[in-house]
Amino acid sequence: MTTAPTTAPDPLAAFSDPGWLSGDRTEVYRTLREDFPVLQAGPARVVSRYADAETVLRNPTGRMQPPGRDLPEWFPAGAAARRLRANMVQTDGEVHRRLRGAVAPLFTARRSEELRAAAAAEVASELDRVLSAGQPFDAVAELAARIPRGVLRLLIGMPDEDWALMLDTQVDFLMIFSPFPLEPAQQARLDEVSQFYFDYFDGFLGRTTRPTPLVERLLAAESDGRLSHDEVLSLMHTVLDAGFETTRTSIANLVEYLAERPELLDTARRNPATQVGIREELLRLRAPVQVANRIPAEDVVASNGTVLPAGEQVLVVIGAANTDDRAFPEPDRMDPHRQNAAQHLAFGMGLHHCLGAPLARIQLAETLAGLAERVGAIRADGGAPRFPSLIFPSLASLPVRFSSR
Repeated sequence: MTTAPTTAPDPLAAFSDPGWLSGDRTEVYRTLREDFPVLQAGPARVVSRYADAETVLRNPTGRMQPPGRDLPEWFPAGAAARRLRANMVQTDGEVHRRLRGAVAPLFTARRSEELRAAAAAEVASELDRVLSAGQPFDAVAELAARIPRGVLRLLIGMPDEDWALMLDTQVDFLMIFSPFPLEPAQQARLDEVSQFYFDYFDGFLGRTTRPTPLVERLLAAESDGRLSHDEVLSLMHTVLDAGFETTRTSIANLVEYLAERPELLDTARRNPATQVGIREELLRLRAPVQVANRIPAEDVVASNGTVLPAGEQVLVVIGAANTDDRAFPEPDRMDPHRQNAAQHLAFGMGLHHCLGAPLARIQLAETLAGLAERVGAIRADGGAPRFPSLIFPSLASLPVRFSSR
């Protein structure tokens, strides 16, 4: 058994290469899994095999922040630090349990299923709109970014006219998840965006007259001392962030994938039973979150015998793990009939498993069903650039043409 991870320059160079970050990651992911299953990247260790990713994510002692701290050591004081300390997905222990418990009852599979009709209606409305408008159109801005509104109206009550404000700032907010120190300009922008969301939701609460069940629940928790005001505002933004970002990314990825492989849309239309498999395979092959951060509180032994020491940062490369042939034979092939497709790690595992996973699956399923019903063919109409992000390489735009059935 060894405690020294393998080091190599090529994968590390890719991690900071904008071309690779926004492009095809297949070969580097394969190199990581086969040649460098535990790789040192500055203060962090990178794991890329499915077995190791699953072990680290499921580990009940895994933390989001260093032991004894509620922020990374490098994170400066400011609005972003306030936001991070109250961010359900980045907190640990009792704080995480308290924040998650405040909203978890509204995100069970049963409660999520109650929102299916709203998701389906929004999909139908948006598809009818783009099909009747001029072609081509940007499937990110004009479809993927709009479909989540149907569900989020019911959860938060945010009016449609405020939607553009969210879209202008959401990508910049994702810097709060960076596992490495930000440049001064990036940190300043993150503080600005974090303050914007505090101010927006504070003002929203002040003017809303008919709060949704979610908002009522959060305000009651603040009233009886279970949540601070920062935590209420942060949880509202977390619901927006999680309900919008990963859903938008996955819907855009779906449209892109169907444009690349037109036979899939025909398959989904002729055999609706395959739609579940297509959805899960899409999440496996193009997970909206490609890297997750954990800090184990006890030593973890990786599949190659390397020890991941307690207290040290581990970066779990979900995208690489999801295409590990040890877990998924012929991993780069989309197989709607793959028996274990749903065992992908797109929504994480363990204590920080995505709370909104059932709802995200419903929205993606309704989008696929709506496309199969209303759209005859999808054709790309130009380049599809992605944001050069290690963690969130979402599509920035996707020009396509839809033909009606």
